[in-house]
Amino acid sequence: MPVHLIKLAVGIESIDHLLERQKQRMDERKAAGDGRVLRILTRNTPRRAEELTAEGGSIFWVIKGRVLVRQQITSVEAATAHDGTPRCAIHLDPKLIRVRTRRSRPFQGWRYLEDDNAPSDLPAGAAEEEEPPAEMAEELRELGLI
Repeated sequence: MPVHLIKLAVGIESIDHLLERQKQRMDERKAAGDGRVLRILTRNTPRRAEELTAEGGSIFWVIKGRVLVRQQITSVEAATAHDGTPRCAIHLDPKLIRVRTRRSRPFQGWRYLEDDNAPSDLPAGAAEEEEPPAEMAEELRELGLI
């Protein structure tokens, strides 16, 4: 059974904004000569890195207090930040997979998410539906309607 990570997408306003930001970062990596890879750098290496990659783990993104999408983790390896400090690079598949939304409280860094507790993927047709405007969506969530 896979293990996943859950992480806040700080400063991200929507799924489209996350996609746009990730494309920008991939383009920057390509321009730097590293190829078109998608990765996030973290201070700490996940202790369960082998489980994350060997069993098909994903990173679930929390956007504006809601878990909305996930991305497959392809590898976890040692890296170095631009200032020379050691980091961990978590490489991701660029494909965003929408999941059944659920509320998430703020936290720092990332957390492990067991497969039993991970939100399930949305059916193929539902992934294409448009979200209502942010204010309306928040009010509907507070009422428990979405």
